[in-house]
Amino acid sequence: MKVLELYSGIGGMHCALKDSGIPHKVVAAIDVNTTANKIYKHNFPGTKLMDCGIESLTARKLDEMKINMILMSPPCQPFTRVGKKLDAEDIRTSSFLHLLSLLPRLNNCPKYILVENVKGFEESDTCLKLRETLRECNFAYQEFMLSPLQFDIPNSRLRYYLIAKRAPLKFSFETSAEILTFLPEENHLKYVPGKSEEGQFSTMYIACDTSQNNVSDKDESKYECTTKNTDLEQSNKAEEKHTKNLLHGTSQGNSAAKCPICREQCLQTMGHNMRQITEDDSDHYPNCCPVLNFLEDKPPDFFDSFLLTKKELKRFLVMDIVFPCLKKTTCFTKRYGHFMEGAGSIFQMSQNIYNMKEASELKDRTQELKNRADWTDEDYEVLSRLRLRYFTPREIANFLCFPSTYDFPTDLSRIQLYRTLGNSLNVHVVSALIQLMVKNPE
Repeated sequence: MKVLELYSGIGGMHCALKDSGIPHKVVAAIDVNTTANKIYKHNFPGTKLMDCGIESLTARKLDEMKINMILMSPPCQPFTRVGKKLDAEDIRTSSFLHLLSLLPRLNNCPKYILVENVKGFEESDTCLKLRETLRECNFAYQEFMLSPLQFDIPNSRLRYYLIAKRAPLKFSFETSAEILTFLPEENHLKYVPGKSEEGQFSTMYIACDTSQNNVSDKDESKYECTTKNTDLEQSNKAEEKHTKNLLHGTSQGNSAAKCPICREQCLQTMGHNMRQITEDDSDHYPNCCPVLNFLEDKPPDFFDSFLLTKKELKRFLVMDIVFPCLKKTTCFTKRYGHFMEGAGSIFQMSQNIYNMKEASELKDRTQELKNRADWTDEDYEVLSRLRLRYFTPREIANFLCFPSTYDFPTDLSRIQLYRTLGNSLNVHVVSALIQLMVKNPE
């Protein structure tokens, strides 16, 4: 399969293609973002990377490539909910419209096309033009609206997808004019971290902060904790042992890494107001893997530089705060590390139940005092005890299902990495769609 990767970014489509297991050769990748291109070249040095605009392509150039498949994720800014939604009038849409104008003129039109974009693209004039062009070129197509949560990945990233197949090729399922919110074949729906196949990273762990976690007999009913105190003490001892094993590299298996049931229930009860709930809430996806499985296995002091500053803690009210046992993070955007609201979840390193209770009560009080500007040293101390930090770039790459072999150039800043990752896609979801797209009817 000869593949052309357009708007290639940091290579999410390339990773998905590898993960799909389909024999292929990426004949060229095209993008104008210099930072993204540097990351792409770092990971795929053998691929021809063209630093040019899509507008420079001609029908003749595309015919000469003799491609079978186009994978692309056009700029989403003209369609995103936080943008101006200029649609086809946005200059960033011009390259995609140029490409659509080339397809009917090709002598060697590709057999397969996959498009990824944000929710909202499906209602645009640009998407209407895409559908019209595909029909003109004799493509059958199916549109989807999918989130990684549906694949047991604890990250909310609802996206529009389209897969197209040129006649006489047919899909292995019956297509619908409706945008599907599920994949028609169940075998594509599951994602298992730790699988050793190419394209999937190994399950990772992080040691929880186990200091002061014991709940006394006096406080047990207050924390709605139904586990006996002796059981909790055993859980604490087991977790402390596991923490030591993690730090010395001797931890084995998933079962030992799970937070004790009692602590999980208490943390969620105490931190009931710490989440920013979205439409694809994790309550609908109870089988998601825990956040724990996507974290870097590093000593605690490694994360010191990712801790929130005093100024950033002041944005506490709009943060989505998660800890290891939870099964959902919000969508990570290119604004992560720069903005708080709607940019991605914040990780809570402390697993101390009392610290969580204090912070939760502080949030309730602050919300009651609308537009509160003054924070006391005691308030900051309450928040600092949670040890709130940003997820690392590698951890975000894990949520996006980039393989463990995927790496970043060392001379790029953290903000540069956050920006490019925020503009990327979920590798596993695209991999499943590629498999579905090329599968023939039985």
